[in-house]
Amino acid sequence: MDTIDSPEWSDNPRLNGWLARQREAFAAWQRESPGEWDFSPASLDRLEELVRGRFSSYEAADAAGDDPFMTVSAWYLGEVQVRAFGAVWKCAPVPGPGRYAKTRPLVTLPKEHLDEEELDRLREAEELYESEWPLCNPADELLALFLRGPDNHLRNVLAQYGS
Repeated sequence: MDTIDSPEWSDNPRLNGWLARQREAFAAWQRESPGEWDFSPASLDRLEELVRGRFSSYEAADAAGDDPFMTVSAWYLGEVQVRAFGAVWKCAPVPGPGRYAKTRPLVTLPKEHLDEEELDRLREAEELYESEWPLCNPADELLALFLRGPDNHLRNVLAQYGS
C-alpha cells in the first residue's frame, strides 16, 4: 500500500538520502546563519526572520526551493517538530505529480502510537475530510511566509501539536 502510513514512506532511499544531505549541509548553513540553532520551538522566529530577510517574494523563495539554504531551512523546521513533539519524517518512495508529499518530505505524528479508540476517531474524521492530524510540508510552510500575509509565522505550525 502506497500511503503515508505505509512503512515505505518512513524508510526509503529518497527520504533517507534527503535527510542525510540536510544533516551534512547543516554545519555550512549554520556558518552562514550565525547564532544558536538548538532546534527549539523558539528558534523558529529566527528561522522565519532569516528566510524573510533572504527573499523578497514568494517567487524568489520558490525559485530557490532546491538550493541548500532552503532545503536545510525546511529540514530545520521539520526537525524542530521531530525533536520537540515526536513527529516523524515521511516521503513517498517514488516522486509523484504536484508539490505535495509525493515530491517533498513532510512531517507528521506516528499513528502507530494511537490506541484503537483514537484510531477510530481519526478514521471517522478522515472519511469526512476533517482530519486535524498534524501534518506539515516544511518546504511549503517556508514559501507560505510570503503568501499568507505578515500574521503568518513559522511558529504557527506548532499549534497543530496543541502547543
